[in-house]
Amino acid sequence: MFDWRILWPGYLLISVKGSGLARFLNLATRQGINFWDLGYEGSLAVLKIRPRDFKRLRPLLRKTGCSVRILQKKGAPFLLLQGKRRKGLALGMAFFCFMLYFFSLFIWHINIEGNTDVSKEEIRAVLENNGVKEGIFKKRIDLTELERALLLKIADLKWAGAGIKGVFLNIQVVERLREPPLEEEPRNLVAAKDGLVTDILVLSGEPLVEIGDTVQKGQKLISGQVKIIEELEDGEQLEEIMEVKPKGMVQALVWYESYTEVPLYQVRKKRTGNAARFFSLEVEDRRYNLWGPASSPYRNYEMEKTKHFYVWRDLRLPVELSIIGYRELEVDIQPVSPQAALQEAKNLALEELNLQLPKGATIKERYVNEFYFFELGRVGCRVMIETLEDIAV
Repeated sequence: MFDWRILWPGYLLISVKGSGLARFLNLATRQGINFWDLGYEGSLAVLKIRPRDFKRLRPLLRKTGCSVRILQKKGAPFLLLQGKRRKGLALGMAFFCFMLYFFSLFIWHINIEGNTDVSKEEIRAVLENNGVKEGIFKKRIDLTELERALLLKIADLKWAGAGIKGVFLNIQVVERLREPPLEEEPRNLVAAKDGLVTDILVLSGEPLVEIGDTVQKGQKLISGQVKIIEELEDGEQLEEIMEVKPKGMVQALVWYESYTEVPLYQVRKKRTGNAARFFSLEVEDRRYNLWGPASSPYRNYEMEKTKHFYVWRDLRLPVELSIIGYRELEVDIQPVSPQAALQEAKNLALEELNLQLPKGATIKERYVNEFYFFELGRVGCRVMIETLEDIAV
């Protein structure tokens, strides 16, 4: 596990071999020598200990006739020791940290949010007129003066806010609300959905459909244009089209359909308690695997991925630690009777249909079709509901 209490003092991965291996481990425990991650096979054992306890093993090795070999050295003390030997690397890391801090004193990106009608180019032009652009020193930016300049130069802005986070300058604006355009009076009543017309009531306007017609969504039902015929004294007829606001009701039969499938088995999952973790470090576009299995060591498992970012002051370092956890699952498959599976499929289909039905709709008929797919291990159910509702909008 990623534990600083272990990595900071460091540890040694050693192998102990000999016929008195069991006695050696017992004596080490009595002497108060802590070890962990013990791998035991025959006369060979692999374990981890503290560096300070390594010298205390010598008298125990002589008593038991065992031999020891250091396989790996891990932890901060050994890294520091390598740093002393590699002065160029240490100086390079120090120079890299200094350059990170130096570049964090400047603004390298400007984010603009909240604008819809006002273009980003217009906002950037105001910023540049005030000397604010990518590469500017942070302390040279007066955020209050910048907000004031945005409101004075752009009349469509109601509020402006500026803030610095790391190497980002965030500009948030709120635009003034404009009066919505006047809505025109509706000229026609149209069908809100497909259906079969059963009744028509026209209060004003001209009906365009008859009882028994099948209409589609968007089709005109009642027109707002009324034809008026006036007979003149000489026997001629004068036709005139008058615009009115259409009012009325068109009742129609509407059908809703839903189809669902349910398996003839239930899968139950239970955690066994076994778990593994994989650690990786991402630096810019490169990924370095630290330790742990990159793929799950279990056949059935659930995976959880977390990421940790490192922020120093206002600077977010381009380093990301990813931890992927694998938990082993015990899977149990239980058969389900066809009757119970069909009832569940029917309930799911009805729930989906109830979400589609509008308020005030009268249910006339309900049709249920059942399907069996034993070769696929599933059953299906299709439910159709016939309603009577007003479709004129």
